[in-house]
Amino acid sequence: MTTANILLIESGRANATSFAPALDKKGYGVSIHHKLDSGLEEARKNEPDLVILDAASMKTSGKRLCRKTRVELDGVPIILVSPEGTRPNPACGASLTLVHPFTPRKLLNRVARMLPGDGSFTLEMGPIKLDLVQSKVRCLEKESRLTPKLAQLLEVFMHNPGRLMTRKKLIRQVWHTDYIGDTRTLDVHMSWLRRAIEPDPMRPHFLKTIRGMGYRLDLPQE
Repeated sequence: MTTANILLIESGRANATSFAPALDKKGYGVSIHHKLDSGLEEARKNEPDLVILDAASMKTSGKRLCRKTRVELDGVPIILVSPEGTRPNPACGASLTLVHPFTPRKLLNRVARMLPGDGSFTLEMGPIKLDLVQSKVRCLEKESRLTPKLAQLLEVFMHNPGRLMTRKKLIRQVWHTDYIGDTRTLDVHMSWLRRAIEPDPMRPHFLKTIRGMGYRLDLPQE
């Protein structure tokens, strides 16, 4: 089995807590950089399987760092570690944002879910597990195959759990247009998505309608 290579960008301060020991103990190949530019320079030569941006250790929100990383390494999963009190920003390019406080075990669990294992790339939140390569979703005891658009739509929600996603934002991110004169396409796709993951699509437990505004993915607290 090939060792996954992780690029870890973190503070170089002597008293800063590092996730490197926990990652090393799990057997990952970890390349540590204290400057984003040097890390990206190495990544251009040997693309990592995953990037962890520990913005919290650098006492920054990490939004600018994350956007730059996304531009340079498009397609590589990025975990952004943010300071306590910050809110995840879906526009920053992170695949997942972890906001302090959390345990190293939680980070390791997220890393394991985001690394390519058997050739697939999956997102897992609460009871929902989305395979982005095969466009399949499993929720509770139900497993369904999704169209590419439905997989993209669910991916957007899974990157923004508990957050109101307006119709305009969903249409822009999934259909790549700002035209919202007709939202029936979105509403039909939401109906199909509910059939795929909801125990009772007529009484949605996960994908809630926020009347007059949009939709929200509600997940049980971990």
